[in-house]
Amino acid sequence: MERREVLCSAAVSLLAAGGPGALTHRAVDRTAGVPLGSTSNLFRTQEALVSAVVDFLVRADHRELGRLRSGSPGTADDVAAPLARFASAAGTTGRDHARARQALLVHASDTPSSAAALAEGRQRLFAWGTDALRSIGVSRPEEKSALIVGMVDGMISATVFMGLPVEESALASAIRAIITDP
Repeated sequence: MERREVLCSAAVSLLAAGGPGALTHRAVDRTAGVPLGSTSNLFRTQEALVSAVVDFLVRADHRELGRLRSGSPGTADDVAAPLARFASAAGTTGRDHARARQALLVHASDTPSSAAALAEGRQRLFAWGTDALRSIGVSRPEEKSALIVGMVDGMISATVFMGLPVEESALASAIRAIITDP
């Protein structure tokens, strides 16, 4: 793993465990086990660090969704089933990433530059969803992508912060209903 990824992974762990207040350059250095100053050398400002973490999380989401989905989507179920599995995994293997995303939202509410990085990362996920929906010939792919991403985000929050399990089949059915709605 390259140094940038090691530092971002450490930052995700800090955000997940302690929220936005835990994210400092020195804390990332300690968590990553690198010499003090390494994080600030690579990410000169808090804004640069947050932007890198957002990019790290978005790329991780894309990799995970790509891994869950076999090949290019051809049907509504090829999109719905992997998204439902992704939301379900947020309660287990994806828990730290989900908690870090929420911490970044809290941080962004007080920091306009961080909000911009988060908005750009979210836009990349919307674009991914829109492209997947467009590739299977769905009507209104932008609108439906926004609805689906919002619903999946809500389910992830409910499972991570309230302990509510994601019923994959029910979530997949709801996603399919959005996709197939004329």
